[in-house]
Amino acid sequence: MPASTAVTVTATGPNGSASAAVTLVPLPPQAISPTTASLDLGSTQQFTSSGATSWTATSGTVSGTGLYTAPSTWPASGTATVTATGPGGSASAVVTVIDSVPTTISPTSASLTLGATQQFTSNTGATWTATYGTVTSSGFYTAPAAMPASSTDLITVSGIGGIASASIALTAPTPVITAAGSNGQIPLGVFSTTITGSGFIANSVAMLNGTALTTTFASSGSLTVSGLTTQSGPANLTVSNDSVTSAAFPVQVGVANAQVSAAAARRFLEQAAFGPTPTDAETVQTLGFPAWINNQVTMPQVSNYNMITGDQGGMPNQFLANAVTNPDQLRQRVAFALSQIFVTSLEKIIWNTNMVSYQNTLLADAFGSYRQIMEDVTLSPAMGQYLDMGNNAMADPATGAVANENYARELMQLFTIGTVMLNPDGSVQVDSNNIPIPTYSQFTVTEFARVYTGWTYAPAAGATPYWGEYYNAGNMIPWPSEHDAGSKQLLNGYVAPAGLTPQEDLDGALDNIFNHPNVGPFVATQLIQHLVKSNPSAAYVSRVAAAFNNDGNGNRGNMQAVVTAILLDPEARANDNGGNDQPTDGHLQEPPLYIAGIYRAFGGQMTNQNYYSTDLANMGEDVYSADSVFNYYAPNYVVPGTSVMGGEFQIFTPNNAILRSNEVAYLMGQYSNPVTDWGPGTSIDLTPFLPLAANPATLVSALDLTLTHGVMPAAMKSAIVSAVAANPNGSLKQVQEACFLILTSNYYNVWH
Repeated sequence: MPASTAVTVTATGPNGSASAAVTLVPLPPQAISPTTASLDLGSTQQFTSSGATSWTATSGTVSGTGLYTAPSTWPASGTATVTATGPGGSASAVVTVIDSVPTTISPTSASLTLGATQQFTSNTGATWTATYGTVTSSGFYTAPAAMPASSTDLITVSGIGGIASASIALTAPTPVITAAGSNGQIPLGVFSTTITGSGFIANSVAMLNGTALTTTFASSGSLTVSGLTTQSGPANLTVSNDSVTSAAFPVQVGVANAQVSAAAARRFLEQAAFGPTPTDAETVQTLGFPAWINNQVTMPQVSNYNMITGDQGGMPNQFLANAVTNPDQLRQRVAFALSQIFVTSLEKIIWNTNMVSYQNTLLADAFGSYRQIMEDVTLSPAMGQYLDMGNNAMADPATGAVANENYARELMQLFTIGTVMLNPDGSVQVDSNNIPIPTYSQFTVTEFARVYTGWTYAPAAGATPYWGEYYNAGNMIPWPSEHDAGSKQLLNGYVAPAGLTPQEDLDGALDNIFNHPNVGPFVATQLIQHLVKSNPSAAYVSRVAAAFNNDGNGNRGNMQAVVTAILLDPEARANDNGGNDQPTDGHLQEPPLYIAGIYRAFGGQMTNQNYYSTDLANMGEDVYSADSVFNYYAPNYVVPGTSVMGGEFQIFTPNNAILRSNEVAYLMGQYSNPVTDWGPGTSIDLTPFLPLAANPATLVSALDLTLTHGVMPAAMKSAIVSAVAANPNGSLKQVQEACFLILTSNYYNVWH
């Protein structure tokens, strides 16, 4: 329609133009009748619309003459729109689709176990809901996994015919256990494991010998459970779904047919390893002490320092990573003890290269011959530099220069025979005036110094050797022109003949020292002190020295036999099950043992990216960087105010004691996170202990087994339980406080 309803029509011809006026009249709008209707499913209704040229419907069908047929199923909206289109535009009518038949549901009631399913149907229903369970658009219902308070559920369907409901009575299924733990074994101590079976629900509760475990629902066929076990032996595991309980499932707590007790295994690992882990303790219980030692001895070497590539730094970090994580524990403990007898230090060596080679050698030699250790140490470039045997020339009368005596003196004084004659039990021999008898004189040192002349460092690959070579990797090499080839008076009347090569002279001298009667008791005492106790009895030393002198097969200095004798001796194994601690038992944990032991006890993680290098140095033991050839401490250091020896106490100063306490305070001081880290990949996780805090006595018992073999003195345990019970700051703080009190206690710091 134009803006003006008046239109002028004009005709033009030979005689001019003529016009006529036309008034436009609009068409009437399209209309439909009726405009609304209510129809049953499938029924019809005639609609009319003048001049309509087409008909449409949103649901149902409509003919070209306006005859509408309602749909046979109820539309989601419950309505349909019928539209007529013609000269006057479009016109629509709304049809409400109804069903005179009420909506029904089938079945109207059911009884199901939790998690079970049931198909429901409805004649006209389209929308399904359930109060607790779930139901699909087709009426397939799944009962909830957890029992609601009413023990019932309601399922509802709505549709064109209204709403219908069904009531469902819920019952707990009877749980069935088919497997638990690792082949039916539950670990001793704090544990987390899996129960598999059927009929498990969200509020299932597992019980071990009637004690409820922390139970986490995974599926109807799987539960994760955690808790604490303190007693090895057969046990019964059950799962309860409210009032319905499974049949008892037999499990074994701890190691079946254990060769040694849990306490004994853990104490043994404080002597033969860097402290116990739960897994290693189970292995010792399974194998027994002798078989475990044999397993360690025959295990291929795992630990080394080959990953140290930088010139400086990283050795202490790698030491801890090896100590915490690597399985060759006994090899590492023996090598660490040897490194504190045959001392070298980065304080003088400076660069890592030769220290890496040196410590790798001690690891490789840990179970070999002490005679071989002596030779490997003697020719090591690290020792050559540290005690000046490298490029040690024979005396030069023209200049007055004499052979360097450092290595000659320390090999005897510190590495093999000591300064005074010993009885086989390590006691000092005295003369008629009750004066200790010396093992050697200054003249002896001078003579041995002459033996150790004429050795220089191996050249770099492809280079020509020369006298005065700077130290490189590889054993030192002989340089005959700088060797004193004269005869020499050594120990016990032995005279090295003149004219020997450097190697022949060296072999004779090392054999002379190795066969000295002092070596057995001297070495036995120090190894016992590093591995077992600071104050061994004379009888203990005598038995180990005898093993050194003869391994039973006529071999002298067999380290495997010596270490075995140390660890299996009745004095080492006394008090394995606690309750009879003596003042002379055990030894103070030196800082590297202390740190490694904590991480191992908690199953912690340690990488060579840890941050402990500085901490160890601050506590007096910068690993492989002793202040002198006398190590970090003297093994015969007497603890002030007592008559007992305790070498490690020499570096346990008041300041270092505070630093040790601060280490624990950091590990056990996180605000809200149970996982503490001190460097990438280095962490302790206290999460398994958190559920136990609800019962302080149970928590402390768990930590007792973890840290003190399960033999913590009753008074100490009672005091810690009281402190934990009085802590109002939640489970994490309670666990941290209990750990702190144990780890800083005298009883823990001294491995008994």
